[in-house]
Amino acid sequence: MKGGRTLLLIGLGCLASAGPAAAYTHWNDIRASALLPGDVVTLRTEGAHGPGASNTVLFRHEGIVEAPLSPVDDGPSTLEATVPGPVDERRPYGFRLLANGTLDLLAVQLAENASPAPADLTRLAEDPVGDESFGRPHLDLVECRVGRDGQRLYAALRNAGGGFPVSQGLTFFSYLLGIKEPGAGDPDTLFALIQTVTASGIIEPGLYQINGEGLSDLVKIGEITATEFPGDNCLLLSCQLADLTANPVFQSWFDPGDPRIEVAGFSQKITLFGGAQEADRTPGGIWHLREVALDPGPNHAPELADLTLPEPGAGGFVTVVYSDADAHCPVISELVFDEAEVYPLRPQSLDYGAPVVYGSDSDLPPLVSGGWTRVVARFSDDLVHVVELAATIAGVTGAEEGRTVGAVPNPFRDRVELAFSLAREGRVQLAIFDASGRLIAAPVETALPPGRHVRRWDGRDGAGRSQPPGVYFCRLRAAGLERVDRLTLLR
Repeated sequence: MKGGRTLLLIGLGCLASAGPAAAYTHWNDIRASALLPGDVVTLRTEGAHGPGASNTVLFRHEGIVEAPLSPVDDGPSTLEATVPGPVDERRPYGFRLLANGTLDLLAVQLAENASPAPADLTRLAEDPVGDESFGRPHLDLVECRVGRDGQRLYAALRNAGGGFPVSQGLTFFSYLLGIKEPGAGDPDTLFALIQTVTASGIIEPGLYQINGEGLSDLVKIGEITATEFPGDNCLLLSCQLADLTANPVFQSWFDPGDPRIEVAGFSQKITLFGGAQEADRTPGGIWHLREVALDPGPNHAPELADLTLPEPGAGGFVTVVYSDADAHCPVISELVFDEAEVYPLRPQSLDYGAPVVYGSDSDLPPLVSGGWTRVVARFSDDLVHVVELAATIAGVTGAEEGRTVGAVPNPFRDRVELAFSLAREGRVQLAIFDASGRLIAAPVETALPPGRHVRRWDGRDGAGRSQPPGVYFCRLRAAGLERVDRLTLLR
């Protein structure tokens, strides 16, 4: 169904839910618009950016596509991209950050039980051709890709050709995805998915805990699958996630609240006398084991409330509360004065599962001068339907037939006298509204003779309830004319 979507964000292990405000190392407060024209969405996240940093968002479209993320003025460190959205099925996304020589990757999630091909995995890194140590093309790794579903980790190693033999005479070969604690340098213990020769009692393909450099330092902790794709020069390896997360050493540093592992592809030559020697490795990166996905669904229009306006003068700003049942972020959020001057409204929090307060900059020229008639908070989450909340703020000038002539005192504490004059007999409506436009009281709603009239308002609503301090508006309607004046209630 076109329209809305649900944002999924979950971590590793038992896949316990992780809320959108969780303090991840990268890509916090991920949010998205509703489906926009062209079946795209605006995707936003808080992430590191600046000189020397490259940020992209990843999605599946005949392989994994990368689109640049650009900084926008929204949250404190917001990046944004417009990408294909979910139309008829769930769509997963990923992120890549390359900064200061360090790669961080959130791979695009695989579908459950999908039997992926190498092209379905997300590129971790590429490696130059011809840089392996022994002149054997099959050990020359040129690319490493990674991916995961809810149960398994996957890695695809691509070489320069020659297949992925595990032995030639008395020389043996291994192909690995190495795993270690992020940023740990040269730790005492590593983990690896290893495709190699089967030598009974010595070594065989599997998921290993590696405690040293010799074959005797390998401890098998799980099984792997290994599938060759000769047409792509690729070897696809996979293991059960649970075999890693159940390991006590892995558990000692792995954080399910911010699930990350550092990985790289390796090839080795193994001889009886020389032992295992590294032949080649791909550049490594930190793999963030989270899922980001959008589900299709109907879109419900957002709602606005509590448009709050300051008194004229320096230092004031406008706020309005934005709520969206689908947790969409808006793509239009602006404040419009008299249908002419437009200023941005920005969120003061970023969890759209709850109401979000939007605020303007302070000291906007119309706010300082007070010389405007109508202000509108305008929002849209889909660029098609627009919701508005308006307030009439300052003087619509009347004529001699009907006009306010005073509000004394103003500001006031206990009561204010509202004086007006009529040139001829007629029906008069004098009403008090709060800053959101809600009717509070109606001191006059009747026909009155010509002349000067005074009515009092004591800061209470029609039921006699005392109102909080703040800005209110007195609207006079008489003889087909209207005037609005600002009142300030103090307590």
